[in-house]
Amino acid sequence: MATVAGGWLGEYHFDHDFGESCGFEATFSAVGLDGMFHGTILDEGPLGEAVVHHARQVGDEVIFTKVYRLKKRSLVPVRYEGKLLNGGKLLRGKWAIFGGKRGSMSATTTGWWEARRTWHEKEQEVADEETEARSAATRTLSPPLHAPHGASL
Repeated sequence: MATVAGGWLGEYHFDHDFGESCGFEATFSAVGLDGMFHGTILDEGPLGEAVVHHARQVGDEVIFTKVYRLKKRSLVPVRYEGKLLNGGKLLRGKWAIFGGKRGSMSATTTGWWEARRTWHEKEQEVADEETEARSAATRTLSPPLHAPHGASL
């Protein structure tokens, strides 16, 4: 089964022409036995970085809440629901902001989102291991650049 763990690049879009689409980069942790994961999201827009809370994967379905780090009273958490598609290479779903303020009335803002995998957690682990192995080999194979003090070559 594919997991959400890894790196993603995507866009979220507003329903009803409320706003322009916005690109984002997300990183999600490994999924625990209970289906829980955590992560961070960096929006290209002015809202910037967010933390992922209450995140869970059940089968191909994912749900999480995005909470912006920017401290503004008008910012409310964004609820995301989505599905892993195309063998875990694509995430697609809907998002909603409940109780946001628009004028003097309480409103719900909604939209859809899509993200493509840029790297998988397993790929990163293998790359880290290969880099460490190359570093270790270089340290053991490299001859000294000069003879130690008092020694001759």
